[in-house]
Amino acid sequence: MDIEFRGNGMRDNPSIGTCDEYGVSGITSVDDLTEAHRKIAESHPGFIPLFSLDELHQARYTSGHVRNNLGMDDASEQDIAGLPPECFEQGEYIGYVTTKAEFAICFRNFMNLVAATSFAEACAHGLTLDEPAWQEWLGYQDNPVSLLEQPLSALLVPVQQSCQALAAFPNGYFTCDLDPAKNFAVARHFSEAHGYELMGVGASYIGFMRAEPPDLALANRVAKDFCALYNTADDELPARLFAVAQAISGRTHLWLRYVE
Repeated sequence: MDIEFRGNGMRDNPSIGTCDEYGVSGITSVDDLTEAHRKIAESHPGFIPLFSLDELHQARYTSGHVRNNLGMDDASEQDIAGLPPECFEQGEYIGYVTTKAEFAICFRNFMNLVAATSFAEACAHGLTLDEPAWQEWLGYQDNPVSLLEQPLSALLVPVQQSCQALAAFPNGYFTCDLDPAKNFAVARHFSEAHGYELMGVGASYIGFMRAEPPDLALANRVAKDFCALYNTADDELPARLFAVAQAISGRTHLWLRYVE
């Protein structure tokens, strides 16, 4: 496993330069991924690592559109007054956030847009898992490293809660997908209700880790929320609840698909 500090100036930085990042490669197991997350977090108190997952190029592309749609770069005169010289050109504010000093602007705008959205609203969006998507999820849950497009980017996000790290790399662009507010609501709910902390986002999935594998009772509660999120039909519910609980039992990771 290789972990390399990249700073915030790389052209393909998923946060567009508002956060430092690491490049992480050679991940062969969930244990490797957990260890990389631990090492990076311990080296940077006050920051939460957010890893890229699947299809990083596509995730960067859609995230750029999301940022524009959400107005995450919108800054007040008061915001601008406190920024360093590199944010200006010939005395004029550039207005396209690319510095760590501007993350606070993005974070405030993001939180204002997402904080009130609930898990129930995310469920009501209407996501489903048809048979190919269900089999895909089972495959990724059984072989979690197969979801990852390496090398991974690991952003250093200066936030207190893992769900807030989505402010650095928001995603959910197409109308059939969960938008950033609903992804935030899902991440917050799985943290508060089940102890799963957001650790990554890709073009189709968000990823979670917990300190210990869930016991049977917790696995069943997680399965219930999983089935609610994907609007599982009543006639399929008993079998799906059992299969989901089995797929997460004994494991610390959980992948959730946020696209239709």
